[in-house]
Amino acid sequence: MSNSYDDSDDKMCTLGATLVFKGELSADEDLMLKGRVVGSIRHTANLRIGKEGSVKGDIKAKYISVEGEVEGDLHASSSVNVKESANVKGNIYAPTVGLIEGAHFRGTIDMNQAEQSASTPKGKATTAESSESTAPAPKVAAAGG
Repeated sequence: MSNSYDDSDDKMCTLGATLVFKGELSADEDLMLKGRVVGSIRHTANLRIGKEGSVKGDIKAKYISVEGEVEGDLHASSSVNVKESANVKGNIYAPTVGLIEGAHFRGTIDMNQAEQSASTPKGKATTAESSESTAPAPKVAAAGG
């Protein structure tokens, strides 16, 4: 008999679409947010904000993936990925950032973090004003060729 959490994808906790949470949310397991959070999120693992999800407040996590709406700063120790369905109003601080074509983003991107190795000098902040993400994808997401 197998454990229903044998696959790492199955270990994600889901906060449903009807959830409305106000205050500071903290978690250590992978989290999928389909509801609404008004307040900050402090997270030590993977945080995914689904298409139905929204956050009004700052987010700190290891990995952040946004498909829904965020109004606040995103701080990731590993990476932030803003999908084509996302609407982000805030600054992104992470060593690796992916901004997919079609995403709405207003803020700055700062990839110059202490966790980032000294051998990667690409740390200048980039500003985008309500872009449709027509700029090429960051080199971190480029395929070999």
